[in-house]
Amino acid sequence: MPRPFGVYVHFPYCTHRCPYCDFAVTTEPPPGGGRYARAILAELRLRAAQFERLSLQSIYLGGGTPSLWDPDEVGEVIAAVRGRFGEGAAPALEVTLEANPESCDPGQLRAFRDAGVNRISLGVQSFEAAVLAKLGRRHGPEEAERAVRAAARIFGNVSVDLIHAARRSSPELAASDAARAVAAGAVHVSDYALTVDPEVLAEEVPFARLARAGRLSLPGEEEAVLQGRALRAALRRAGLRRYEISNHARPGAESVHNLLYWQYESYLGLGAGAFGCRRTGTGSLRYGNLRDATAFLAAVEAARLPSLEEDWISPRAERNERLMLALRTTAGAPLAWLGRAALEEVETLRRRRLAVARGGRLILTSRGLDLHSAVVLRLME
Repeated sequence: MPRPFGVYVHFPYCTHRCPYCDFAVTTEPPPGGGRYARAILAELRLRAAQFERLSLQSIYLGGGTPSLWDPDEVGEVIAAVRGRFGEGAAPALEVTLEANPESCDPGQLRAFRDAGVNRISLGVQSFEAAVLAKLGRRHGPEEAERAVRAAARIFGNVSVDLIHAARRSSPELAASDAARAVAAGAVHVSDYALTVDPEVLAEEVPFARLARAGRLSLPGEEEAVLQGRALRAALRRAGLRRYEISNHARPGAESVHNLLYWQYESYLGLGAGAFGCRRTGTGSLRYGNLRDATAFLAAVEAARLPSLEEDWISPRAERNERLMLALRTTAGAPLAWLGRAALEEVETLRRRRLAVARGGRLILTSRGLDLHSAVVLRLME
């Protein structure tokens, strides 16, 4: 059986940059005349041969704000990817599009559905006006709820992104956000604690500049943990199961695309700032594209690969990375992957109730997932 893989398409254009965002985005208007879509198709032709013996399972259009993309162009990209890998594609291919509440009215959502999208991921972040204001978001709570309800009616398969441990947030607000998302129709919730690295792209990210200057006040680590626990408890009561550190879903609504990452499968990245990785069994080749949209367009229009970086991941580094990704999920990792020293650490983790061994697999407990990075360091070669 061919190994599965997913396609990630990055749309870097936004109406504004959120103050915490360090993604490859630009506030320049998208180029007209279908230029960006044509560039994606050009890169697809350049890279597709490396992935043609794999089985396509998902297409994910992320950003940026892909809901600003013309639905006809989105349909063209989806059709081209399907056509290129159609023989090996999954019968029920998951096609996700990220959207912001203020740029996805019901007419736009129906147009994306007709273009081939069958799953929507909404960047809500919070349903509390004060939190949204501090995050620099352009939508309000009612607009966010309307967007979730409309997407649920049109698609059914709706994911909502939430952020906790932001300014003005609290355990009560975090729990309320979770309950409101599910009540509006979300069957999947991705939740992240707001973290800011003051050294990453500080010249572009306002929160990074504030953090470096010591002027950004965020909840402390203990408070962030309390907020995360309150949010997860609310999701659990609403019937959404935590299946990865930051992701929760009703049974059967887990993200096919993200599971490919955590299960250490290949992924083809297309677009400015996109990353891709081809697993070979004896190492992996990971690449990252030019982050600047103008530079990306110039490269692919000249029939050049738009790579900014390429890294060969050795088999040993692969083993560590595969273990790290598997332990992010509640499926865990096979004990057979662990060396002798790591197996001795397992007993310590079990005594401290950070992990359990079940069915030949090592699975982190809820507390272990919260301490994932520290736990994995004890197990790596």
